[in-house]
Amino acid sequence: MSEPGRLFRPLRYTRWTLLPALATAFAVAAPAREEPGRLRLEPCHLKEFREEVLCGKLRVWEDRAARSGRTIDVHVAVLPALRRESARDPLFLLAGGPGQGARGYAPLVPIAFQEVRRGRDIVLVDLRGTGASNPLGCDVGDPLEAASSPDGVFDLAPCRKALKADPRFYTTGPAVDDLDDVRAALGYERINLWGGSYGTRAALVYAQRHPEHVRTVVLDGAAPFEISLPLYNARGAQRALDRLLADCEADPLCRKAYPDLRGETEALLADLDREPERTTLRHPRTGRPFDLTVTRGAFASGLRGMLYTPGHASLIPSVVHAARRHDFDPFAAAALETAAWSTETMSLGLTLSVLCAEDVPRITDAQAEREVRGTFLEDFEIEAWRQMCAQWPHGPVPADVANVQPLQVPALILSGDLDPVTPPRWGEVMKAHFRNARHVVVPGAAHNTSRTGCVPDLIAGFIDKGRADGLDASCVKKTRRPPFVIDSSGTAP
Repeated sequence: MSEPGRLFRPLRYTRWTLLPALATAFAVAAPAREEPGRLRLEPCHLKEFREEVLCGKLRVWEDRAARSGRTIDVHVAVLPALRRESARDPLFLLAGGPGQGARGYAPLVPIAFQEVRRGRDIVLVDLRGTGASNPLGCDVGDPLEAASSPDGVFDLAPCRKALKADPRFYTTGPAVDDLDDVRAALGYERINLWGGSYGTRAALVYAQRHPEHVRTVVLDGAAPFEISLPLYNARGAQRALDRLLADCEADPLCRKAYPDLRGETEALLADLDREPERTTLRHPRTGRPFDLTVTRGAFASGLRGMLYTPGHASLIPSVVHAARRHDFDPFAAAALETAAWSTETMSLGLTLSVLCAEDVPRITDAQAEREVRGTFLEDFEIEAWRQMCAQWPHGPVPADVANVQPLQVPALILSGDLDPVTPPRWGEVMKAHFRNARHVVVPGAAHNTSRTGCVPDLIAGFIDKGRADGLDASCVKKTRRPPFVIDSSGTAP
């Protein structure tokens, strides 16, 4: 039996347009039972993506250091380049979270990476513990109930018992080493990397460990190790909320509809701090009556979730205004949508395995007290993650955290100016890890900018040239925050 990481056969394709036929032959030649280290590609369809693409899986050791024990399958999808003559260095997409699988990003490709795909393959890999790659999923029930949890803490015992995995081995280092096995198995010598949010950290660690195989990196929503998630969540969210309140005040229509939005927001949070709101509303999905208890922490966390995208953020004035009048239906609808994005597309167990090893243990009480002081979120999320990490098996703080050396790889770093979790300050921190980097701040954008305005063309141009110098990013200045929702009919006509 071959070992994980050993190739079934060398793969080197000059034209991915020939792959369907090759993949079919490959599938026939392969044994019925996949052995460790073998990778075969077959035609497949991905959710919410109309085209037929190519999928496969590579078996790797769960414990890469021991190279024994349990093996897991890392699932891969290849979206072939649109041109017959394509570059030999593809773009690998690394998903965020941590906990999202990259194969779920297929619908994003026509929006953000279509120009890149004209001349390059796009490769989507569900890193270990995400997507279909032995996911460390935890069922937390109804997303609205999860969003309204009084302390933000889940009982993780059932999840731990159901896992067919050792959570200690599901951190960034082993995941990107799996990724390099995939690269080698597909026959690529050098690759380009795009990472979004946590994916920027995965890209950084991959480039540190395997620099000879990296041509360029695009980092959207920088999350370097220095961010120590969730230490700075409250400060970042406060910055984003302050910007929103100021923008509403400066907008004549928003100011007329909500003449004292800041005062309403502060008064609402103070009321919920004194006494949680108990209400019955119609569940946004089922239409059935639903009992909801809204604490200050739950409401503040819900606001933070809405700040992630400009579209949801535009609802905040109307949500706060309604809640101040004891109408929490708009809040429930918005909270359900943003919470479902986390609970239904991410593997919570993988999130815990990464954060509980790489981030949370490094947060001191003094740091936490300093960073939450004067914020609307207070220490709600830091305490929630600390309590959940106390329930979750995790490894020691990895050496990668303190061993980041400046890289020669060309880097394009993107930040949304309204981002509540990875604001531009972290783009500057990430930039220091690269000797040839350009940091572009996109006004009017929040968490992840790659689908915004001219940014897809900016990404394509950077990858095509293979360098950051001379890149004209002036087009991003045209980006603006979407109009605020001013009443039940929506935005102003």
